Amino acid sequence: MRAGIYMEKNFSLGDKLRQLRSERNISQRDLARMADLSPNSISLIERDETSPSVATLQSLATALNIRMSYFFEDESPTSVLHLKSGSRPKIENNGVVIEGMGKTLPSQELEPFSITLAPKAGSGGERQVVHSGHEFVYCLLGKIEYVIDGEVYLIEQGDILIFEATLPHLWRNPFDEEAKFILVLQTPNASREPIQRHFSSNPSINHIGG
Repeated sequence: MRAGIYMEKNFSLGDKLRQLRSERNISQRDLARMADLSPNSISLIERDETSPSVATLQSLATALNIRMSYFFEDESPTSVLHLKSGSRPKIENNGVVIEGMGKTLPSQELEPFSITLAPKAGSGGERQVVHSGHEFVYCLLGKIEYVIDGEVYLIEQGDILIFEATLPHLWRNPFDEEAKFILVLQTPNASREPIQRHFSSNPSINHIGG
């Protein structure tokens, strides 16, 4: 049987952030200013003493002009990726568990995640996200709400939602039971998109780096 990469190693989001920041010669203070965070928050994340929220990850991705999936990627590109259950990198924050599902194929445009939401948890308050491409959602358990351009969509177990991701959106679980869904981000270009192409004029909207 042909095997792909089997990721079974300690995952440190802090190490990845610190390495990228060092490679670009950006100080913690400068990154904090760029991402509208406190220097102490950057320090805690890099020491793996706190797990950043989805909104914080998006702010860091925007500031560094990278995709959010960078924080979950394996180091080596591969043509076949095999991720065993329990071995995938994940972070937890305020009732949200984000599990990376792989992005190491050459020119890969799909960024898959598994998202588990505790009751009343969500993507980060009322802060909305805008990015290029499309977004695919498949609800595995429970039910969630997606707010897209001001309209609320109820997504129940087995439901699918696909939409243009240039529309401001957020997701949340306002219900009393845990919910789980697959989220796939699709960006038309594997290369980074300039932040200027996003809706940077609206301060209430964060961007997933393209």
